[in-house]
Amino acid sequence: PENVVGMHYFSPVEKMPLLEIIVTDETSDHAASVAVEYGLKQGKTVIVVKDGPGFYTTRILAPFMDESAILLSEGVNPYDLDDMLKKVGFPVGPVTLLDEVGLDVGAHVSKDLKAAFGDRLTAADPRAIADLLETGAFGRKSGKGFFLYNTKKSKGFSFDKIKSTLGKPFGVKSRKPINPDALEVVKKYHIPGPHNHATERIQNRMLLRFVNEAVLCLQEGILDNPVDGDIGAVFGLGFPPMRGGPFRYVDAIGASEVVRRLKELESEFGNRFTPAQMLIDMAKGGKTFH
Repeated sequence: PENVVGMHYFSPVEKMPLLEIIVTDETSDHAASVAVEYGLKQGKTVIVVKDGPGFYTTRILAPFMDESAILLSEGVNPYDLDDMLKKVGFPVGPVTLLDEVGLDVGAHVSKDLKAAFGDRLTAADPRAIADLLETGAFGRKSGKGFFLYNTKKSKGFSFDKIKSTLGKPFGVKSRKPINPDALEVVKKYHIPGPHNHATERIQNRMLLRFVNEAVLCLQEGILDNPVDGDIGAVFGLGFPPMRGGPFRYVDAIGASEVVRRLKELESEFGNRFTPAQMLIDMAKGGKTFH
């Protein structure tokens, strides 16, 4: 057991800079240091985390993606959702990211994390993705996911038939067309409103689930320190670099403000927005992570 260590690379491996080393309580310092040295020689930025469901990076990405699935079911347009998160600083939007990762991979991860953490982490209806997978929509690799790929004559919905959530015309003809099967699935599992889909509110819902889960990982000892948490989120998941990572983000707006926003959303949506106890304690003490 002392010689067992995990090395989690990110796709595409030749481009993504992060390597997440996973250790257990029994992993020796020697085994961990060999893995770290090997990663550094490969030119990777390395963080070391404790073993647990989803490790660190997958675990904090899961609620972010879960919230995007819920927002789609509430009726937010996929183009708008991607645009809103890119405006915050993410390199790609969550819908495009799901297609890149693979809907089948996302469904598998979601199932395992739901078994470990319940609805707090994965609250979206799993039948929606399951139904989409039945149509052969696995993402970019299969030529279709939420969007259609590698097709000159698209059978997707034309732009003039897709209304923007914000009531504005898209005006961009180079976008990937939306897979009509995906829209049918979203319609089938629609969550009735009324919904508040103001841009800042949607951005808050997405970011705060990501950030809160990162703090829970530190609280539970999956992370040793907030620096590794920020590095892992920025270099592995594309968390907006200008915001410095989830822990720098908390410091920037204040733990008390983060807790206030989370509690406001918790009162409406339930335990998926319950603030980590560490955040509550920091807010009371006026403390920061850095």
